[in-house]
Amino acid sequence: MATGDSVQQIKDRLSIIDVISPYVELHKAGKNFKGKSPFTAEKTPSFHVSSERGMYYCFSSSQGGDMFTFVQKMEGVDFKGALKILADRAGVELVQEDPKKRDRRDTLYNAIEEATRFFEKKLTDNKNALDYITDRTVTKETIDKWRIGYAPDEWRSLKEYLNQKGFPDDVLIEAGLAKRAEAGKQPYDVFRDRIMFPIMDPSGRVIAFSGRILKKDTDSPKYVNSPETPLFNKSEALFGYDKAKHGIHKFDFSLIVEGQFDVVLSHQAGYHNAVAVSGTALTNQHLSLLQRLSNRVVLALDSDKAGIAAVKRAAELALSRGIDLKVARIEGGKDPADLVREDPKLLRQSIGKASHVIEFLLNILKAEAKDPRTYKIKTRDEILPYIVSIDSAIERDHFASIVAEAVGTTIDAIRLELARLEEIARQKKEPVSAPTATNKESSPQKISGENRVYKLTSYLAVLASVLPLEERHMLEERFIAICAETAEARCGALSPEELSQLTFTIEQYLAEEKPRYIREDWEGKLAELNSLIIKEKIAKERSSLRKAEADGDEATAALHITEIDTLRSQLHS
Repeated sequence: MATGDSVQQIKDRLSIIDVISPYVELHKAGKNFKGKSPFTAEKTPSFHVSSERGMYYCFSSSQGGDMFTFVQKMEGVDFKGALKILADRAGVELVQEDPKKRDRRDTLYNAIEEATRFFEKKLTDNKNALDYITDRTVTKETIDKWRIGYAPDEWRSLKEYLNQKGFPDDVLIEAGLAKRAEAGKQPYDVFRDRIMFPIMDPSGRVIAFSGRILKKDTDSPKYVNSPETPLFNKSEALFGYDKAKHGIHKFDFSLIVEGQFDVVLSHQAGYHNAVAVSGTALTNQHLSLLQRLSNRVVLALDSDKAGIAAVKRAAELALSRGIDLKVARIEGGKDPADLVREDPKLLRQSIGKASHVIEFLLNILKAEAKDPRTYKIKTRDEILPYIVSIDSAIERDHFASIVAEAVGTTIDAIRLELARLEEIARQKKEPVSAPTATNKESSPQKISGENRVYKLTSYLAVLASVLPLEERHMLEERFIAICAETAEARCGALSPEELSQLTFTIEQYLAEEKPRYIREDWEGKLAELNSLIIKEKIAKERSSLRKAEADGDEATAALHITEIDTLRSQLHS
């Protein structure tokens, strides 16, 4: 079935009220519904839903869309993920891949699910393993919620169990549950004598495991993670993400910790926004996943060398994506799990004192530097590249000021050094990145946000110039006509979905605000739009002027100069 057909079938079977109600308590408000925003911690309801249009709009966060965009936001998935979630709810079959491949993936999912049940049962049968977990203050409720288990200290107990359940060895190997043995010998279990933490995809399906060693006197690694499989990509999966999505929305930041126990105990203490990477360093894919839910991230990692290296790696990636990255420093060789066990308030205090990653790294350098000159050189080489990678000029200048004060120099000196780094990057025709950065992609979330705000500003401004303020319901036909007459405002190419969404948004806006405030808001936006259009006309005239001068056409050049002067006078009138 084509995606377009699937989308329509889902919309035919599900109403947007059905989809949103499990997340938001909705109340009838005229012909629409209203509730408190699921995206912000507001007291006065500003979240509107139209069952007639199949649209929602949240005034507190300036976000809107249909049932698919809502699920994307709430579940932290892309469109394909939202399509799958809603198709399952609506009972719509999606045919997106070869049936044989789909059947194979389903078999892998089933094998891993059966393995999870096996580990859960073995935990209840093993007092040492259960005592190890409960001694770390993990409650029975948390064990059940996170489906924590135990892999027996045997070579083939899981393999034999799954064979009996009908799963052949090749499936176990492909699912990352068993390893191939030497010729003539049977495959053996990947996990033995380990506390087992299931790793789940955003929708809550188990796709892999992270196993923590139970015995202390062993040379085995502390953690063993599943190998990469058709279901599990270490660079994309975050432990705890399926349970942290709503917490990240609520707190408006992601808390990245180091280990599985850190995540579990953080959630148990009320920090339902905690996640951890599994078997790899933080990647751009991880940050992209988190950025769907919030643009703010706090790192709460060990303060040893490995922890500092992880912070630097995160800074390389996060700052170039426009993420507000902070670091909660945990002293004394402790980790978040230690703080929670001692007193949950200690973790709250540590997060409350979190400093921006640039300030954090400045303090680390200062503590490590042998003398002021070394500190300045290291700051120039290690800190300034991070600042250059920040997209916001205001933020760059803010941190330039902080660095200048920290190293005892003028802000002009820092600005010159930053300009030098930018020029070097331009000459190389490469984006400036922090040291050894491996990925320089920009933030799609930020770009789309700017476009959305710009579009809404433009449309409201156009409407302000032609519609009486008393009008409460704008007809779509009239809106199309307005857009057709105002091509310069970029309204002419609205899709039916955009049109319906925008009309619904404006209807709610008019119904909520007092006329005086609407008039002030629209007049300001209209002036802003007018200024933008004039500036674009000036840019076009300048381009034409340069061409005329290059062609030696003085008469045409003079006309363009006159037009530029006229436009400038309109801009300042």
